[in-house]
Formats: sequence, C-alpha cells, structure tokens
Amino acid sequence: MSGHNRLKNNCFRDAILVCLMDCFASIFIGFAFFACVGHVAYLRGVKVDAFESSGYNLAFIVYPDVLSSLPMPQLWSVLTFVTMMTLAIDSMVPSIELIVAAIEDLLPQLTKRHWLVNAAVILSLLLFSLIYVSQGGIYAVTLVDWYAYFPSIAMFAMLECIVVGWCYGTERLQEDITSMWGQRLTRFMVISIKFVCPLLLFVVFCYSLYSYRPPKYGDYIYPTWATIVGWLISLASLLPLPVVFIWTIVNRHETTLKQKLKKSLEPNEDWGLTARQECSSGVLQPMVDVELTPV
Repeated sequence: MSGHNRLKNNCFRDAILVCLMDCFASIFIGFAFFACVGHVAYLRGVKVDAFESSGYNLAFIVYPDVLSSLPMPQLWSVLTFVTMMTLAIDSMVPSIELIVAAIEDLLPQLTKRHWLVNAAVILSLLLFSLIYVSQGGIYAVTLVDWYAYFPSIAMFAMLECIVVGWCYGTERLQEDITSMWGQRLTRFMVISIKFVCPLLLFVVFCYSLYSYRPPKYGDYIYPTWATIVGWLISLASLLPLPVVFIWTIVNRHETTLKQKLKKSLEPNEDWGLTARQECSSGVLQPMVDVELTPV
C-alpha cells in the first residue's frame, strides 16, 4: 500500500498512528459491546456468560439479539450492520490491491486498463463467495476462516522481518527511509525489526500449532475430508514460497550451490534508490512506470 504514499511521506508517524488507532478501536469496541451485553443481561436477570459465543455467531446472532433489547433497536441495528459492511469493504481493499499490483507487475501492459483488472479480480471474488451464501455456506466460511490465516500469517510476518532485517539489511532500509523521509529510524525500531518482532512472531507461530484444534461449528464436528481440505487451504498460501525460492536458486547462473543461495538472498541487481517522479497529485507513479537506476 505504500506505493500510494507521497515520496516524502512520514512513514514512521503513519506506522505509530495505525498501531495506536487499532488498539484504541479494539478497546473502544470492547467497552461498547460488553456494556450492551451487561445491560441486557441485567434486564433479563441472567449472567453475562449466557451470551458467551464467538466468531460469526457473536456478530450475527448474539449481538443482534442484544441490540433488540436496547432503546431504539432499529437505529442501533442499522448502525451496527452498516459498520460491519464498511469494515468488510475496508478490509478487502488491501487484499484486492495486492492481487492487482501483482498482476500488473507481471503484465505491465495491463496498467493502462487498471479498472479492467480491478473488475476482473472483484468479479472472481464474487463468484467464489457465492458458496458462502448458500444453504450450507456458514460451514464453508467457517472452514475457510479456520485455516486461511493459520499458520500462514505469523510465518509470513516472521519471514518479512527476517528478510528486511537480515537479508536486505537495516542499513539499506535506513538509506531508503532517509532518502524519502529525511530521517533515520530509531535504534529501538531497528532492534525490534531484527530481534523482537521475529522472536514474538515465532512464539505466536509455535503457539498456533500447539493450540490447534480440529474445526467445528457449534456442535457440528467436521469430517476428516473437510479437515484435509482445510489444510490444503492453509498450505495454498505457504507452498508457493519454497517452490519459487527453489526455482529461483536452480535458475541462477552461478556455478556452486553456495553462490546461488547467497545471491538469491541479496537484493536484485536492478534494485536501488530511484529517481521517482511525482505526478500532479503528489503521489508516486505506479511501479511499472518507474525507471530503475542501479546504485
């Protein structure tokens, strides 16, 4: 998403603000939700545990039931589901942008038809999502949700920190940030990228594997074949990484395996600080329109 930033954008400030806003929003929503649940539990003379639930049941069954007991339930219900819709759309923007950017990087000629690529990606997602609104859609979406982010998110985040902090190097990162922002990262951020974040993400990854439980929805236990499909969904995002890495090593021109491995872990020869041109709106031009200048 940083490709849409201005060249001199303060990326450090943005990173801090996004983290703080995310934490604040989570705390605020938690207070709002449990305040409503506690109020309804008091009115009905039951404990809050009576509303215990999670996942889609929490959002589409428990919370609407709670809202029906509040003053002006129609207003709160409309506001709640409008919020969910905007949140879903907002969450889809980065995913679609990643897919579109990858397609346009592979096929630069499609950049001039950006709207067509967006339409094709969104239409494809729409067709795949039709199964989720079928009669058994809740079981399909629960299975996908159970495995889509497990354990790939923690692994990818950990590898990103390793690649940026160790393979690309924090010194190169500092030079890139200095050329754009005009300042260097603090030592605390450098230590976090190289040591703290990979360690914490490794702990999260290991705990995800340790705490794994077979998928279920309510009292329904998924059969073995569904669990196998779930693991295939999880591996679908992980397998391309070693496959592309091995393919890259095999197709390098160096003679020994050690040299191939070393060169594969270094930045591309064409990568470097570029003479990026800002368009009239002040944001960076698309990557395919930028002429790279090796350093």
